[in-house]
Amino acid sequence: MILTNYHGHCHFCDGKGSPDEMLERARELGFKAIGFSSHAPVPFTNDFCMQPEDAADYRAAIRALKAQSQDVEVYLGLEIDFIEGAMEPRDSQWDAWQLDYKIGSVHAMSLPDAQGRWLAVDGPQQEMTLLLDGVYGGDIRALVADYYRCVGELCRQGGFDILGHFDLVKKHNRQMQLFDETADWYRELAYAALDEVAAAGVIMELNYGGMLRGATDEIYPPPWILERANSLGVPIQINADAHAPKHLAVHHQYCFDLAKRAGYTHQRVLLQGRWQDIPLA
Repeated sequence: MILTNYHGHCHFCDGKGSPDEMLERARELGFKAIGFSSHAPVPFTNDFCMQPEDAADYRAAIRALKAQSQDVEVYLGLEIDFIEGAMEPRDSQWDAWQLDYKIGSVHAMSLPDAQGRWLAVDGPQQEMTLLLDGVYGGDIRALVADYYRCVGELCRQGGFDILGHFDLVKKHNRQMQLFDETADWYRELAYAALDEVAAAGVIMELNYGGMLRGATDEIYPPPWILERANSLGVPIQINADAHAPKHLAVHHQYCFDLAKRAGYTHQRVLLQGRWQDIPLA
């Protein structure tokens, strides 16, 4: 089993630990490659994304590791939010970063309000409640539909390599207290967004970050979406969404097995400077 991880956060955003510590842990575990994907700066105040003034230091730190590491391949990435009316991965501002890859993700479902609150589907429970009740009037189906519409629009616009946590909207739905994930309406929305993923040709990650932090009992996305993705020819990639060195490889084997049960035989990774499909063996 070849171990790689391209969705990882360090102290340059909301992660814990330095890039050096993340690389050392990857080395101990026998990883072939590791990518850093700090949350890109956003145009409003927050405490979880990289700050604009730290961007140059982030790029320099990762490039220094890349030049020094002889056993583990190191790549410079960025997780860039798709926020309607504010920012998106295809923005030309990212060209100057000279990134090895980009992760495109949907977190926020509203622009900051008068209090400067950026409401996201994966924020604290009270934030999700405020989003649902204050922005969507308590209509969870409207919120979910808007989330998957944004995922589809992100894929249509492109400008990124890996789609982050496809079904993040379920993070606060562990007991299905908000909506029924087996309902026809929900699956139709997810499948429609998945069609856009397939048409865009981007990689869909198997992300076990929700499991790592105790928010979910399964990965993003679940087996029924993986099986549909396989039938559509969507390439996959196993990622920890690590926010600390200790998160690396925790559920990698679980994801390997899940992917194989869904019919996948390969995952798409960045090795030797190019995207390539390697066996799930």
